[in-house]
Amino acid sequence: MAINDLTADEMAAALQRIYAWRGAPDDAVACPRCQAVGLTVSDRSARPYSEFYALACPACGMDATVHIPLAGPGA
Repeated sequence: MAINDLTADEMAAALQRIYAWRGAPDDAVACPRCQAVGLTVSDRSARPYSEFYALACPACGMDATVHIPLAGPGA
């Protein structure tokens, strides 16, 4: 498995952490892979077409992206 590939369980945890981060962006976030606090979340979304997040963990070296397609305008 490449360092940026998320398992199904890690993806589920990543989505939960992203939604929590969106609600409180100044709070510390735990890594979905190693559980260490300090995950960096960067919002690189292209709304209204998709949400796109870059996740990086300095503790375990995880560097992943999460893409969430949206319906887009007029849908």
